[in-house]
Amino acid sequence: MCLGHTHALSGAVTGAAAGELVLHLPLPGTAALAVLTAAWATVPDLDTQGSCAARSLGFLSAGFAWLVHRISGGHRHATHSILGAAVLTAVTWAACYGRHTWPGRITLMFLLAVALAAGFRALRLDGHLGDVLAIAGAAAVTFAGWELALIPVACGLGCVTHIAGDMLTVEGCPLAWPLTARHFGVPRPLAFTTGTWRERLVVAPALLAVLGLLAFHAVTL
Repeated sequence: MCLGHTHALSGAVTGAAAGELVLHLPLPGTAALAVLTAAWATVPDLDTQGSCAARSLGFLSAGFAWLVHRISGGHRHATHSILGAAVLTAVTWAACYGRHTWPGRITLMFLLAVALAAGFRALRLDGHLGDVLAIAGAAAVTFAGWELALIPVACGLGCVTHIAGDMLTVEGCPLAWPLTARHFGVPRPLAFTTGTWRERLVVAPALLAVLGLLAFHAVTL
Protein backbone atom coordinates (compact mmCIF):
# COMPACT_ATOMS: atom_id res chain seq x y z
CA MET A 1 0.00 0.00 0.00
CA CYS A 2 1.03 3.63 -0.39
CA LEU A 3 2.08 5.40 2.80
CA GLY A 4 -0.78 6.79 4.89
CA HIS A 5 0.14 10.43 4.33
CA THR A 6 0.24 9.86 0.56
CA HIS A 7 -3.30 8.49 0.64
CA ALA A 8 -4.48 11.40 2.79
CA LEU A 9 -2.82 13.97 0.53
CA SER A 10 -4.25 12.40 -2.60
CA GLY A 11 -7.68 12.35 -0.98
CA ALA A 12 -7.40 16.03 -0.11
CA VAL A 13 -6.46 16.83 -3.71
CA THR A 14 -9.39 14.81 -5.08
CA GLY A 15 -11.86 16.38 -2.66
CA ALA A 16 -10.63 19.90 -3.32
CA ALA A 17 -10.71 19.40 -7.08
CA ALA A 18 -14.20 17.90 -6.97
CA GLY A 19 -15.55 20.62 -4.73
CA GLU A 20 -13.98 23.48 -6.64
CA LEU A 21 -14.02 22.37 -10.27
CA VAL A 22 -16.94 19.92 -10.49
CA LEU A 23 -19.48 20.70 -7.76
CA HIS A 24 -18.61 24.42 -7.60
CA LEU A 25 -19.06 24.52 -3.84
CA PRO A 26 -18.38 27.66 -1.79
CA LEU A 27 -15.00 27.77 -0.10
CA PRO A 28 -16.17 26.25 3.24
CA GLY A 29 -17.85 23.37 1.39
CA THR A 30 -14.77 22.71 -0.72
CA ALA A 31 -12.57 22.73 2.37
CA ALA A 32 -14.94 20.34 4.14
CA LEU A 33 -15.00 17.97 1.17
CA ALA A 34 -11.20 18.05 0.96
CA VAL A 35 -10.83 17.19 4.66
CA LEU A 36 -13.47 14.46 4.56
CA THR A 37 -12.09 12.89 1.38
CA ALA A 38 -8.57 12.93 2.86
CA ALA A 39 -9.93 11.05 5.86
CA TRP A 40 -11.90 8.49 3.85
CA ALA A 41 -8.92 7.89 1.56
CA THR A 42 -7.23 6.05 4.44
CA VAL A 43 -10.18 3.76 5.26
CA PRO A 44 -9.72 0.93 2.69
CA ASP A 45 -6.61 -0.09 4.63
CA LEU A 46 -8.81 -1.20 7.51
CA ASP A 47 -8.14 -4.65 6.05
CA THR A 48 -4.68 -4.68 7.61
CA GLN A 49 -3.75 -4.30 11.26
CA GLY A 50 -0.73 -2.03 10.79
CA SER A 51 -2.51 0.75 8.89
CA CYS A 52 -3.37 4.25 10.11
CA ALA A 53 -7.07 3.35 10.00
CA ALA A 54 -6.59 0.22 12.12
CA ARG A 55 -4.55 2.16 14.72
CA SER A 56 -6.74 5.27 14.70
CA LEU A 57 -8.93 4.66 17.77
CA GLY A 58 -7.04 2.08 19.77
CA PHE A 59 -8.76 -1.21 20.51
CA LEU A 60 -12.03 -0.07 18.87
CA SER A 61 -10.53 0.45 15.43
CA ALA A 62 -8.15 -2.49 15.90
CA GLY A 63 -11.08 -4.80 16.61
CA PHE A 64 -13.02 -3.40 13.66
CA ALA A 65 -9.97 -3.84 11.41
CA TRP A 66 -9.63 -7.46 12.54
CA LEU A 67 -13.27 -8.02 11.55
CA VAL A 68 -12.83 -6.27 8.19
CA HIS A 69 -9.67 -8.31 7.54
CA ARG A 70 -11.56 -11.55 8.15
CA ILE A 71 -14.62 -10.62 6.10
CA SER A 72 -12.72 -9.06 3.19
CA GLY A 73 -10.28 -11.91 2.76
CA GLY A 74 -7.15 -10.04 3.82
CA HIS A 75 -5.19 -7.05 2.62
CA ARG A 76 -5.89 -5.81 -0.91
CA HIS A 77 -8.94 -7.92 -1.43
CA ALA A 78 -12.54 -6.71 -0.97
CA THR A 79 -11.82 -3.21 0.34
CA HIS A 80 -9.53 -2.50 -2.61
CA SER A 81 -12.11 -3.40 -5.26
CA ILE A 82 -14.89 -1.52 -7.05
CA LEU A 83 -17.46 -3.58 -5.14
CA GLY A 84 -15.80 -2.82 -1.81
CA ALA A 85 -15.78 0.93 -2.48
CA ALA A 86 -19.43 0.78 -3.52
CA VAL A 87 -20.46 -1.17 -0.41
CA LEU A 88 -18.64 1.17 1.98
CA THR A 89 -20.17 4.20 0.25
CA ALA A 90 -23.63 2.61 0.45
CA VAL A 91 -23.21 1.87 4.16
CA THR A 92 -22.10 5.46 4.76
CA TRP A 93 -25.07 6.79 2.78
CA ALA A 94 -27.45 4.56 4.77
CA ALA A 95 -25.95 5.81 8.04
CA CYS A 96 -26.43 9.41 6.92
CA TYR A 97 -29.99 8.67 5.80
CA GLY A 98 -30.76 7.03 9.14
CA ARG A 99 -29.07 9.71 11.24
CA HIS A 100 -32.30 10.35 13.14
CA THR A 101 -32.26 6.79 14.50
CA TRP A 102 -29.81 5.54 17.09
CA PRO A 103 -28.38 2.75 14.89
CA GLY A 104 -27.77 5.32 12.15
CA ARG A 105 -26.19 7.82 14.56
CA ILE A 106 -23.89 5.24 16.13
CA THR A 107 -22.80 3.83 12.76
CA LEU A 108 -22.19 7.26 11.24
CA MET A 109 -20.32 8.58 14.25
CA PHE A 110 -18.12 5.50 14.49
CA LEU A 111 -17.24 5.48 10.78
CA LEU A 112 -16.53 9.22 10.79
CA ALA A 113 -14.43 8.99 13.95
CA VAL A 114 -12.33 6.17 12.51
CA ALA A 115 -11.89 7.98 9.18
CA LEU A 116 -10.99 11.34 10.74
CA ALA A 117 -8.64 9.82 13.32
CA ALA A 118 -6.94 7.80 10.58
CA GLY A 119 -6.57 10.90 8.45
CA PHE A 120 -5.07 12.86 11.35
CA ARG A 121 -2.71 10.00 12.14
CA ALA A 122 -1.63 9.77 8.50
CA LEU A 123 -0.78 13.48 8.56
CA ARG A 124 1.19 13.03 11.80
CA LEU A 125 -1.48 14.51 14.09
CA ASP A 126 -1.85 11.36 16.11
CA GLY A 127 -2.13 10.52 19.79
CA HIS A 128 -4.84 11.74 22.14
CA LEU A 129 -5.20 15.12 20.45
CA GLY A 130 -5.99 13.58 17.08
CA ASP A 131 -8.44 11.13 18.67
CA VAL A 132 -10.25 13.87 20.58
CA LEU A 133 -10.52 16.05 17.48
CA ALA A 134 -11.79 13.11 15.42
CA ILE A 135 -14.42 12.10 17.97
CA ALA A 136 -15.51 15.71 18.48
CA GLY A 137 -15.75 16.27 14.73
CA ALA A 138 -17.68 13.04 14.20
CA ALA A 139 -20.10 13.91 17.00
CA ALA A 140 -20.63 17.45 15.67
CA VAL A 141 -21.36 16.22 12.16
CA THR A 142 -23.59 13.39 13.35
CA PHE A 143 -25.77 15.36 15.74
CA ALA A 144 -25.81 18.71 13.92
CA GLY A 145 -26.06 17.29 10.41
CA TRP A 146 -23.28 19.62 9.22
CA GLU A 147 -22.36 19.03 5.57
CA LEU A 148 -24.14 15.68 5.80
CA ALA A 149 -24.69 15.41 2.03
CA LEU A 150 -20.93 15.56 1.44
CA ILE A 151 -20.10 12.52 3.56
CA PRO A 152 -21.12 9.74 1.11
CA VAL A 153 -19.53 11.77 -1.71
CA ALA A 154 -16.31 12.03 0.27
CA CYS A 155 -16.43 8.32 1.11
CA GLY A 156 -16.79 7.30 -2.52
CA LEU A 157 -14.14 9.74 -3.72
CA GLY A 158 -11.76 8.75 -0.94
CA CYS A 159 -12.07 5.02 -1.56
CA VAL A 160 -11.62 5.41 -5.32
CA THR A 161 -8.62 7.70 -4.77
CA HIS A 162 -7.06 5.17 -2.41
CA ILE A 163 -7.50 2.36 -4.92
CA ALA A 164 -6.12 4.49 -7.76
CA GLY A 165 -3.08 5.31 -5.64
CA ASP A 166 -2.44 1.66 -4.80
CA MET A 167 -2.71 0.78 -8.49
CA LEU A 168 0.44 2.86 -9.00
CA THR A 169 2.38 0.43 -6.82
CA VAL A 170 3.84 -2.87 -7.97
CA GLU A 171 1.09 -4.89 -6.22
CA GLY A 172 -1.87 -3.25 -7.94
CA CYS A 173 -5.49 -3.81 -6.82
CA PRO A 174 -8.10 -6.54 -7.45
CA LEU A 175 -10.62 -4.20 -9.07
CA ALA A 176 -13.01 -6.95 -10.16
CA TRP A 177 -13.01 -8.89 -6.86
CA PRO A 178 -14.74 -11.32 -6.22
CA LEU A 179 -15.10 -12.19 -9.91
CA THR A 180 -11.32 -12.46 -10.19
CA ALA A 181 -8.40 -12.07 -7.80
CA ARG A 182 -6.23 -10.60 -10.56
CA HIS A 183 -4.53 -7.36 -9.54
CA PHE A 184 -4.65 -4.46 -11.97
CA GLY A 185 -2.22 -1.56 -12.10
CA VAL A 186 0.03 0.56 -14.24
CA PRO A 187 2.71 -1.11 -16.40
CA ARG A 188 5.52 -2.50 -14.28
CA PRO A 189 8.18 0.02 -15.38
CA LEU A 190 5.97 2.86 -14.13
CA ALA A 191 4.98 1.24 -10.83
CA PHE A 192 6.81 1.95 -7.59
CA THR A 193 7.32 0.19 -4.28
CA THR A 194 5.73 1.70 -1.18
CA GLY A 195 7.96 4.10 0.74
CA THR A 196 10.69 4.35 -1.89
CA TRP A 197 12.11 7.59 -3.27
CA ARG A 198 9.53 7.83 -6.04
CA GLU A 199 6.70 8.04 -3.54
CA ARG A 200 8.52 10.29 -1.06
CA LEU A 201 10.33 12.61 -3.48
CA VAL A 202 8.01 12.66 -6.51
CA VAL A 203 4.44 11.62 -5.70
CA ALA A 204 4.03 13.33 -2.31
CA PRO A 205 5.60 16.68 -3.36
CA ALA A 206 3.53 16.67 -6.55
CA LEU A 207 0.35 16.16 -4.53
CA LEU A 208 1.30 19.02 -2.20
CA ALA A 209 1.95 21.28 -5.18
CA VAL A 210 -1.43 20.48 -6.77
CA LEU A 211 -3.21 20.99 -3.44
CA GLY A 212 -1.47 24.35 -3.09
CA LEU A 213 -2.54 25.39 -6.58
CA LEU A 214 -6.14 24.39 -5.88
CA ALA A 215 -6.12 26.33 -2.61
CA PHE A 216 -4.67 29.41 -4.34
CA HIS A 217 -7.27 29.17 -7.08
CA ALA A 218 -10.08 28.83 -4.54
CA VAL A 219 -9.13 31.86 -2.43
CA THR A 220 -8.41 34.13 -5.40
CA LEU A 221 -11.70 33.62 -7.25
